[in-house]
Amino acid sequence: MRSADRTGFSWVVTQSDDAAVLRPAGDLDLASKEEFRHGLTEAISCLRPPSVVVDLQDVAFCDSSGLNTLIWAANTVEAAGGSLRLSGLQPRLTRLLHVTGLDKRFSRTPTGS
Repeated sequence: MRSADRTGFSWVVTQSDDAAVLRPAGDLDLASKEEFRHGLTEAISCLRPPSVVVDLQDVAFCDSSGLNTLIWAANTVEAAGGSLRLSGLQPRLTRLLHVTGLDKRFSRTPTGS
């Protein structure tokens, strides 16, 4: 587990039988973008081909920087023949994905999968 950085953002990667699960905590924004990308990179490197679940249960806010980082991760995983799924979406983030049309871009999985 990574400790919280100066923005209060942290993440942890765990591995299940079929996926690496990244669980960020805090806001996904410009201030946390690089740290979020480090967590995604670690999760992506766990399995070949990569299978990543991003559990957003502890994320209440996401701006365009966070969305762009998720898109980068999905593109990276898919280019390697893998998959990236989202879980634990809070209502605010679900609405953001819907409004931006990204709800069609990302697969979802139940929390804890």
